Amino acid sequence: MGDRILAHLLAHPEGATDSELTRALGLKNQAQANQRCHQLADEGLVVRRRVNGRLRNYATGAAQSTPPLAPPAAPARPRPEVGAGQRPWHWEGNVQSWAAAYLLRQGYFVRRVADTAAHEHGIDLVAEKGGRQLWVTVKGFPAGTGSAQISAQARIWFEGALFDIIDWRGQDPGVELAMALPDFPRYRHLAERVRWLQPVAGFSYLWVHEDGSVLREDPAQRPG
Repeated sequence: MGDRILAHLLAHPEGATDSELTRALGLKNQAQANQRCHQLADEGLVVRRRVNGRLRNYATGAAQSTPPLAPPAAPARPRPEVGAGQRPWHWEGNVQSWAAAYLLRQGYFVRRVADTAAHEHGIDLVAEKGGRQLWVTVKGFPAGTGSAQISAQARIWFEGALFDIIDWRGQDPGVELAMALPDFPRYRHLAERVRWLQPVAGFSYLWVHEDGSVLREDPAQRPG
């Protein structure tokens, strides 16, 4: 539940009250949201601020960051929620949110979360830790019933993510790079086929699972 709350707050920089989180995430009651937000605040991942007489929760990104004192005048465009049932778990926006929540827990400051629902251009996810940025390209997994068509589309999306990695490495040899993908056998097979490229381009995989957990696979040591 904690990662679902973090993912929601990352997608909503204007913050959310406990009751808003309860409705958005389909929790049993507001007490669940309240208890988990207190735990996240103790971990330094969430800050609770009173705004217009109501407590709002904000993802901090880093312990020293400061959330806005009030919701912005023009709130961010709404995006489908993780677990809201509107889209499959492997939709790109959900994968992006789970990856961002994972990076927060790893001590990264999340600087940018692109609006995938609106097909916003640019880097999908930008995080920073220790003064070094991490650029993440995010892909979902195709939905449908035709296995051949799904397999072909997945390959196209995987190739698009690979191009991002190669392009970005050319732009900045020192930046960290990663590819966030839902953990499907098709993507695992494609990753294995280009295994040689991972240490050469120096990028990591963030394998996102249906329960929101993330497995990070860093590149093997480059051959000397």
